[in-house]
Amino acid sequence: MSLFQFNPYIAPFKREEADNALDDGRGPSPDMPCHRLQNNENPLGPSPDVIEAINAVAPTLSYYPQFSDIELRRAIVETLGRGLTPQQIFTGCSGFEALELIMRAVLMPGDEVILSSPTFAGAYKKVSLPLGAKIIDVPLEPETFRYRPEAVLAAISERTKLVMICNPNNPTGTLISADAIDQLMRGLPDHVLVLADEVYHHFVEDDFPDSLRYVLDERNIVIVHSFSKAYGLAGMRLGYGIARPDIANAIAGLHRGFHQNKLSLAAGIAACRDQAHVQRVVACLRGEARWVCAEFDRLDIRYWKPAANFILFETRLPADALQEELRDRGFLLRGQTGNGLPYAMRLSLGTREANKAFINALEDILNTSR
Repeated sequence: MSLFQFNPYIAPFKREEADNALDDGRGPSPDMPCHRLQNNENPLGPSPDVIEAINAVAPTLSYYPQFSDIELRRAIVETLGRGLTPQQIFTGCSGFEALELIMRAVLMPGDEVILSSPTFAGAYKKVSLPLGAKIIDVPLEPETFRYRPEAVLAAISERTKLVMICNPNNPTGTLISADAIDQLMRGLPDHVLVLADEVYHHFVEDDFPDSLRYVLDERNIVIVHSFSKAYGLAGMRLGYGIARPDIANAIAGLHRGFHQNKLSLAAGIAACRDQAHVQRVVACLRGEARWVCAEFDRLDIRYWKPAANFILFETRLPADALQEELRDRGFLLRGQTGNGLPYAMRLSLGTREANKAFINALEDILNTSR
């Protein structure tokens, strides 16, 4: 008998379900147009400068990329400003991998990780549980999804190693205020690291915490950003983290050789240098958020004020059933039953054409179900 055993914390991957999922944009049939409103993607796409940079690099793909990502890190700190240096940056193949690198660098079996559901818990658990860590859930306030720093601080023990913050929070789209983050950081013991997942930060209009201030003050915090959202590079899988140099260096020590491919390096640098495109994307999607919220008001649909490029809303129909109804009409959305919200759905903001079509379909479904 084989002595080989799988890690019991890794759930078996349902490969057949993934292979057969209609999550690739094909829609319910080849003849029906499909609106991808489920993955918080950028409907305007990347900067034309990014496409040009990728095309310029493509003929050289038979050669390895630079061993170091220093040029990309320099472009990132030039964009962020604030006196940051490349030594305070580490990159990853997506924001998810940046999260994974952080957890691998700091977690040991028996350590505790505090998160606040509903949040991006599936990703956080997927990495932390196989490392032998224990999840401590300090839920958001049920009705408002307010973050509760006082409850988080009360839950910290000698075994706590990480406090996870998703801000703006996914899937609720709500914002953790600057005061709440400041209260958390003031009460944080020295043995705890805050992991601030801020991949939607571009879309916030007001009261966003100045997390970079804590990095510059050399506090125990790592901030994760992504090129998937405002930059429109979800298909490129590129992200990065920001921390004081000793933390960033320890995390970067987990990189494999040539960890960033040539296309990602070229795309990331070009994206950083076209901030005008980012501003156009943000302005467009903020406008779409206001339009969709006005339509939800008209339809008397409950929603939570969004601080990101998606909106959490709730109807009288079970989310799983509504998701199937919308899929049959060519709309892919994300139901939130798995996050303990059986009547809630997350809408990724699309173009005005896609958003109008979605509202029309939703209104028809709701009227038909009366």
